[in-house]
Amino acid sequence: MEERQDRPGRFVFHDLMTCDSDRSVKFYRSLFPEWDIQDVDLGEAGTYHVIRVGGIKCGGIVPVDQSSGLTAHWIGYVEVTNCDAATECAVAEGGQVPVPTMDVPGIGKFAVVMDRQNAMLKALQPADPIKLPSEPASGQFCWNELLTNDVASARTFYQSVFGWSAVEQFTQSKGEHTIMRAGDEDVAGIMPMSPEADHPPAWLTFLYAEDIDARFQLAESLGAQTVIAPRDISDAYRFSVQVDPVGAVFAMMQLFADELVN
Repeated sequence: MEERQDRPGRFVFHDLMTCDSDRSVKFYRSLFPEWDIQDVDLGEAGTYHVIRVGGIKCGGIVPVDQSSGLTAHWIGYVEVTNCDAATECAVAEGGQVPVPTMDVPGIGKFAVVMDRQNAMLKALQPADPIKLPSEPASGQFCWNELLTNDVASARTFYQSVFGWSAVEQFTQSKGEHTIMRAGDEDVAGIMPMSPEADHPPAWLTFLYAEDIDARFQLAESLGAQTVIAPRDISDAYRFSVQVDPVGAVFAMMQLFADELVN
């Protein structure tokens, strides 16, 4: 698998926070046999499950104490050059830092950043250069989309904190849509939530699936609940949204051939 050197502003890692890590590992290992999951003993904190795809470390499954009150969720890491500066900017822009900067040997500095609408990401200042795959393949984390009740506010917040630029779009299939870019690369999207939505603003993590329809049915058979069954977005890609057996929402995406070529 080809690799490409990463740079600030891109999503470089994803964690699943779960109160039932055994059940989560079993589900995703069955859904994505491409995942090589390795256990790391964290002592009293439990076992951290490192996810590798094609030999590249791309995520983890993190045990969370049920008494914490946290619900299961995926959270993405955005690379920054200075984690402390990013958190200071987040606060100055009206956001919060529920988990302040932590320095993890061999990993780098990271912090949890919450925007003005309480959606969360992690800022990561890596200790070493990070490499990511150059082409999508099943099991890889491939996209992140923010669903929010204030697109304009979210856009300016993330432009300030992560240095993203914004490109406004409007399509019949998606309506209002904002693409966020790091340099000349699209890294994320922002969409307005439906007025009928029964969840708070949040980031949605997408996993690549070359066989999305079969993978979607497999997820259902493994206990996932359906939010959005596989559907096409114009002639660009096909996607679905489900809730895993522990309660974390995740999406899958399959690009069409023309998009892969481009």
